[in-house]
Amino acid sequence: MGSTAGLSITVYGIAIVISFAVAGLIRLIVVILPRIGRTAPKQEAEHAPEPAPTVPHAHVAAIAAAVASVVGPRHIIHIEDRGRGAVWTAEGRLIHQTSHNVPHGKKQ
Repeated sequence: MGSTAGLSITVYGIAIVISFAVAGLIRLIVVILPRIGRTAPKQEAEHAPEPAPTVPHAHVAAIAAAVASVVGPRHIIHIEDRGRGAVWTAEGRLIHQTSHNVPHGKKQ
């Protein structure tokens, strides 16, 4: 019994030492890799880049009409800026999910 307990403690000790060594190696890799990937600071441009041009709403409507004439009888549901689409999406999901509600209670 004594040699089995001693062997178990030795194995656990070796496992702990290996675990700490691996953890230290991982920590070293995490610290060193970002430093290796860094390059010299870039020279700032003399002027900031111009923002991308926006498409006028009339052009969007004309393109949508052209696509509708090519694709066929489809419905254009909504054309709006990207920032406001989340409200429409949430409302559509709410209406769709509540349309499947099963009435609870007694049938009459």
